[in-house]
Amino acid sequence: MRATFLGFEIARKALNASQKGLDVVSQNISNANTEGYTRQRVELSAEPFLRGSYLYSNSTTADVGLGVKVDRISQVRDKVLDYKYRKENAINNTWNTCLRGLKDIESVIDEYSKDGLNTSVMNLLEKLHTFSSNTSNIEYASLVRSAAQTVAQTLNKYSEQLYELEQQQYEELGIIIEDVNQLLEKISSLNTQIKGAMVAGYNPNELMDTRNMHLDTLSGYLNIYVENHDDGSVSVKCGDVYLVHGKEYNEISLAEGYPVSLKQEDGSDFVVSNGQIFGHLQMLNGNGVFATGGESDFQGIPYYKNSLDMFAQKLAEVFNELNKVDGAEKPLFSGDESGNITASTIGISKEWLMDAMYITTSTLEGAPSGANDNIVKMIQALNDTHTITPAFKGSFVDFVTSLNGDIAMDVRYYEDMAETSDIVLMTVDEQRESVSGVSLNEETINMIRFQKSYSAAARIMTALDEALDILVNRMGVVGR
Repeated sequence: MRATFLGFEIARKALNASQKGLDVVSQNISNANTEGYTRQRVELSAEPFLRGSYLYSNSTTADVGLGVKVDRISQVRDKVLDYKYRKENAINNTWNTCLRGLKDIESVIDEYSKDGLNTSVMNLLEKLHTFSSNTSNIEYASLVRSAAQTVAQTLNKYSEQLYELEQQQYEELGIIIEDVNQLLEKISSLNTQIKGAMVAGYNPNELMDTRNMHLDTLSGYLNIYVENHDDGSVSVKCGDVYLVHGKEYNEISLAEGYPVSLKQEDGSDFVVSNGQIFGHLQMLNGNGVFATGGESDFQGIPYYKNSLDMFAQKLAEVFNELNKVDGAEKPLFSGDESGNITASTIGISKEWLMDAMYITTSTLEGAPSGANDNIVKMIQALNDTHTITPAFKGSFVDFVTSLNGDIAMDVRYYEDMAETSDIVLMTVDEQRESVSGVSLNEETINMIRFQKSYSAAARIMTALDEALDILVNRMGVVGR
């Protein structure tokens, strides 16, 4: 015969399990709209009846289990979907970071702008045509000088704006790195708290939710891989480098010099392949066709700065060469104090600024008044084919059109890729939410299920109480 109070113990465990189930349902419903919350569930198992020894027991009584056991309150998460989401999140942030940077460049090099480089070069060409028919008129000479000055000033403006974009990208990268280091510190701290809670026998699910949110945020900054350990802690890797391992974390920082790069605490190089950090590095280091020695061939800010510098150098070289008289230097364009001409330093020479007629109209010996052969050469030079960059050979006007085409094509490509990546990321996020998110309909069903289970267990308790009353108070009273 079984123990008298065994049924009460089974019923008590049933009540406890149903109550835990209702508690979990309440927690889920109350956090249905909480960002980062992972749906929880109570894990139950049947508790077996354990004899002291099966070998020496000759009892033929059929054994009944000892009821239900609450193993733990677990989170409903799919690690594969977490991995897919974080991987796609890094890729998505790469496309979108590069897209934002390229759009900023496009706003500087705008082919539709009325005062853009294309317009100013075409205006110079027009003023040279007009001046070629009026070479003795200082008024038309002044118009040519003004047009040339506008070309130089436009190049100066482009260079200045690209420099500002470069500084902005660098500052944003610095802020992101600070955020990354703070996230690494928080994750390592949560590792310690979660491990301690699990050792003490608690379920630190809310702490895990916080850590998962930090990991999701971190995955937008750089490509990471998360290793889960049995003690509840996680390790975070980027490539072959551990950023977090237990309670230890590895800070990253910006290295000095160009190209812009990252380093670890021990001073060694730190390489990323995706995420916002990678996108900013592409914008800051992308040198396009000018890339050498392992530099990025992405067409970032350095590519457009170098392209404009070479345009300015070639323009000044051609016009200064044409303006020579009997081989003597007579420059129309000048650069900095050292004579270096770039998009940021190009300007018209002091001599030309002081005298509009400084421009050489004819190189013919004994040329009559009004000769224009040299102005015609300048007009032809603007339309002639020149090797302006290693990847471009054509006229000055064509070069400006080509540069605008480069940025327009890049923006269009990254828009398409970012849009596709947005859809993929949204799909993975929805899949993950379908597993980890709270469904009010499902929780309502669970609430009814546990409520009915609780009522049934209570009814069993009542029935056992009635049986015990018969056993104690009514059994064996015959003949009294």
